[in-house]
Amino acid sequence: MRHSIIWVQRRRSPASRAGLRDNGARTPSAARNRRPPLSGNKSTPPTTRKERRAAERQNRFEADRDSRKSKSGSDASGGSSWINTRTMTIAGIAIGVLIVAVVAIGQLGGKAGGKLQDPQIDYPANLIDGAALGPASAPVVMEVYSDFQCPICARHSLDTEPSLVAKYVAAGQLRIVHHDIDLLGGSGDESKIPALGGYCALQQDKYWDYAHWIYNNQAGENVGGFKRERVVKIAVAAGLDEAALNTCMDSQAAADAVKTITAKATTELGINSTPTIYLNGTQSVGLKSPTQWAALIDAELAKLNASAAPGGSPAASASTTP
Repeated sequence: MRHSIIWVQRRRSPASRAGLRDNGARTPSAARNRRPPLSGNKSTPPTTRKERRAAERQNRFEADRDSRKSKSGSDASGGSSWINTRTMTIAGIAIGVLIVAVVAIGQLGGKAGGKLQDPQIDYPANLIDGAALGPASAPVVMEVYSDFQCPICARHSLDTEPSLVAKYVAAGQLRIVHHDIDLLGGSGDESKIPALGGYCALQQDKYWDYAHWIYNNQAGENVGGFKRERVVKIAVAAGLDEAALNTCMDSQAAADAVKTITAKATTELGINSTPTIYLNGTQSVGLKSPTQWAALIDAELAKLNASAAPGGSPAASASTTP
């Protein structure tokens, strides 16, 4: 293979071209350096100029092909090609970026370091009664026991409740009451801290704004998303006064309120999962769609209407919900 490459180089040199006489005959030097035929048979030397040019083109093609094969073999065996080096460099950069991202997530707690997201939910002021929505005289009452770290609770608050408020609360048929408990915090404070904030938001008449902002900016359970400084930041975005909030969250009243409602939920009611919801005293655990809740609320209203009909007992204006 090496001989054929050398022969082509000599064919391109001035000295090699000088070895061709005008009548097409080769000098002894040119004859010695002629490329041997690929087959075992001895071919007839080209005699005309057209044949010589064709032979030269064939020789150049074969030499280029041999060169490409040689380079390909070197890349495969030596691993030093530009493509391999570039690929290794890109892979190294990608691994480095991944490591940095993992470290950042660990430090910030998932989405904790990102921009806060506005829930864009605004209930009419005439429907708000502290941590409740709707009149105290509503025939159907929905008691919601939830944890601010619970993602299913967030879906209920942000996706399901607005439909129920528009259809039933605004009509005076339903009252929704929230109870924020410390269930998922474990040995940490990431359920207790936002629950404290919820109590303090209630003192500033900002409970529902606060609850929606907290739920809409969850960052995973017990991974740093609801540390004190971030909860305060979310509360301020929801419209709370920061100084009053911090004073309240440090108060014994806030701590006692969260402790009392959590004890009632876990000890008296046996709640071990959130959300746990009572509709006129009937317990439901987990997430239901607005359509499913509508069916249950309609059933309660139908029962109350039947009781209020002639021959029935008067309908109760409020449930015996825990």
